[in-house]
Amino acid sequence: MSDKPKKHTMETTTLTEVPAEERKSWISVAFMQAGIMICVPSLMLGGMLAGAMPLTFAISSGIVGYIIVIILFSLMGIIGSDLGVPTCMTTLGGFGKKGSRFIISTLIFISMIGWFAVQNDVCGSAFSNLMTEFFGLSVPVWLSSAVWGAIMLVTAVYGINALDKLNKIAVPALFVITIAGTIMAVNKYGVTGLGVDPPEITMSFVDGIVLTVSFMAAGCLAASDITRYQATRKDTILSSSIGVAPAGILMIVLGAVMTKVAQQYDITIVFCEIGIPVLGMLVLIAATWTTNTTNAYSGGINAVMMFNLKDDKRAAATMISGVIGTICALTGFAAHFEDFLYVLGDLMLPTMGVILADYWIVNKAKPENFKVSEGFNWLGIISWLTGYAVIKLIPYGVPFAQGIIAAGCLYVLLAKTVGRPQDKQC
Repeated sequence: MSDKPKKHTMETTTLTEVPAEERKSWISVAFMQAGIMICVPSLMLGGMLAGAMPLTFAISSGIVGYIIVIILFSLMGIIGSDLGVPTCMTTLGGFGKKGSRFIISTLIFISMIGWFAVQNDVCGSAFSNLMTEFFGLSVPVWLSSAVWGAIMLVTAVYGINALDKLNKIAVPALFVITIAGTIMAVNKYGVTGLGVDPPEITMSFVDGIVLTVSFMAAGCLAASDITRYQATRKDTILSSSIGVAPAGILMIVLGAVMTKVAQQYDITIVFCEIGIPVLGMLVLIAATWTTNTTNAYSGGINAVMMFNLKDDKRAAATMISGVIGTICALTGFAAHFEDFLYVLGDLMLPTMGVILADYWIVNKAKPENFKVSEGFNWLGIISWLTGYAVIKLIPYGVPFAQGIIAAGCLYVLLAKTVGRPQDKQC
């Protein structure tokens, strides 16, 4: 299977099925998945866990969380590779054409714009601070955010081949540099802090799992945006497992360790404190770039469905999505980061219950059985809202799992008894 760029470098396949000749190797997609995971917010997640519970619990809860993420990611991603379409198209069965357009695409669009804003804000603020503190140059945060947002947006506008090239270069370098940076931090600050528990335990082991899965809720739901370029289910499982888990777990471990030894989860700042600010700046830019490009890319795909645009308008929709995200970054969106994670998880996870139940159970995991419901499929919408209610109203056990299961079970029950409205073969 060839990963060579096609004659037209600007991607034009958006909502239609990806042709067989444009599918990519699992290694290429794994690099893209890893690129999403390697970012400052992923380190922040490790820092949040380490600041709320003992280090061993923090790391182990993150690992368990990512095991669950891989399962969700693979199940969602296989639907995309089977059908060759992005997430917003895989929801047509469970939520209907209008439900997918006005509910799911809108939800994913807002989430991706939010993530773009968070990443952009982190990058802009850190870059300005680095330039001021270590180079004596005053760069306004708004200018830094605007410039780097625009640069990252260019890659997303060009589409999947640009993402492929970027991540094949950046991901291996980021793996090596972040590990080396952590080792240098431990050498500088010592290991005494690793055995010191937080003065107050504010998060349980289960809470840590929930936070980790919530952190990746948007990524799990949008998995098909990338895995639609996989040729087989095996490729999807390989790229999801090898791309998501190692990078995600590495970021949790590094963020947790640095929080303990250096009182700082952000490796870019640690690099500065140990005397190599240029390397810190390069890591900051590369890590944000590989992640934010995908955020804008998925935002553009969902904007095409939201506004009922033609496939060849994805580039323009992506550009607009990134501009909105950059504007949001300048309004202080990142200040509510942790709350944002929980809101994302609560809203998005039950939708996966419907999508998974529709494809894997009702349609028996066969692409030829996939049917599109015209208008709103109220069975899916009611099931989704029920799953959300379970998460909010039953705070015991593992709320997100209970919400997904409740939404999926109710959907299957309603589909078998009431029947989906106006089914049409896709």
